[in-house]
Amino acid sequence: MKALILTISIPIGVMFSPETLVLLGNSAGYNGVYFYLSVVAAALILCGCAFCLFYPARDPEQESEVSQLTQSIGRFPAAALVLSARLSVTLLAATSVLVTAGFAFNEIFVYWFPNFGFAFLLLGFILVCNLVRTSWALNFQALLVAFTLLSFSVLLFNGLTSSPAKPLPAQTGEFTSLAAATWALLLFLGFDLIINSRVKSKLLPAVAAICVVGVLFVLWAAVSRVYVPTASLTESTLPHLKAARAVLGQNGRLLMGVVVICGATAAVNGLFLYMGKTARNLADQQVIPRFKGERTLHRLISILMFVTIGVFMMTGLAGEEKLSLYYRGALLLWLVLLVFRCFTSARLHSASKRFSAIGVAIGSTIGLIAVIIAATAEHAKEQFIFCLLVYIVALLLVLIWPVMVKSIPAVKRHTEKEKF
Repeated sequence: MKALILTISIPIGVMFSPETLVLLGNSAGYNGVYFYLSVVAAALILCGCAFCLFYPARDPEQESEVSQLTQSIGRFPAAALVLSARLSVTLLAATSVLVTAGFAFNEIFVYWFPNFGFAFLLLGFILVCNLVRTSWALNFQALLVAFTLLSFSVLLFNGLTSSPAKPLPAQTGEFTSLAAATWALLLFLGFDLIINSRVKSKLLPAVAAICVVGVLFVLWAAVSRVYVPTASLTESTLPHLKAARAVLGQNGRLLMGVVVICGATAAVNGLFLYMGKTARNLADQQVIPRFKGERTLHRLISILMFVTIGVFMMTGLAGEEKLSLYYRGALLLWLVLLVFRCFTSARLHSASKRFSAIGVAIGSTIGLIAVIIAATAEHAKEQFIFCLLVYIVALLLVLIWPVMVKSIPAVKRHTEKEKF
């Protein structure tokens, strides 16, 4: 049971990031009953995706996403796709949500404490946990998710068992949006971040995370629509805080502040943990150096991410509109990664026609939704260019180490000693 809790805490933590709560609140203002149907449909699609990715259980040496994709699109394209999707989301999401947590702490709890100072404190604490011991970071993740779910559940319970002090005026019209319907798929990104090897099947924690978060999100969307006018939900940059205050007043604001801070920290810590696994998978494919063991590699990648995120925050990227553009582009790369993983799973199980058909159908569906999201974006061209540049840079990065191994004798001897 403990292994399952630790495993499921990473996907739930990532799905409860402040960016997801904003997307949920904005989307809840659109489409009425169609919004709920889109959330349910998105959950079912990604449960099918989890089935394709994690069932049947494979040999641990063959179940990493890098090794699977290598068998279908080649070592370097696969490594570049995984690196571009995982690293870009980690760096951009961390920059965004940690600063959001800093503002929440400053405006809700301690007014005199600098918001960027608090963001750096959270980032530093995440780094320390990942440097000292992975088990510390995992236990910290479970604790953060517990506080997030507890605070959110208290708010949700009060919203469901009470009614607004002043009934909302009759809605003049229902907003509809195809883009908002497709956004529902983005609410569950993170379900595939399963790293605990003590869990025999990765399918159970992935599906459990989708179901738990899906139920909570649908109920919170319903509460938000009861307490806040739909026009206000669609236009607000902090719809979750508006709904929380409408439900419980200042106490609701405090509880949502806990959700934002703990959710932001859990999202970044979970992404740090998974990036450590991704780095090990890339090292196994010999596209990056091993650096004398897994722990050393995890520490080095954590330090590099800490420095990069710190630079992003200090240069003011978190306060610029283009961060949102880049972040949505990174999420699109994540969707593309899922599409290729579904197709690869179908190819690897081509002997079973039913399983192969499911993989192709799920991959095609996610791909179509990704195209709609990209096409309906405000800056579609800039987003496409960003995704293309990130992939090209990642491809160049994964080509550097193998070229060095082949061309520089000293590096080649060092690599052979590591293998020995």
